[in-house]
Amino acid sequence: MTNIYDFEVETITGERVSMDTYRGQVLLIVNTASK
Repeated sequence: MTNIYDFEVETITGERVSMDTYRGQVLLIVNTASK
């Protein structure tokens, strides 16, 4: 089973960051997808 901490995301500056970096902190995840 995959959990949120297994993912990597791209920051606004283009840097790849593991979600594990934010373990133990409150996260607000927003889907900003568009057509």
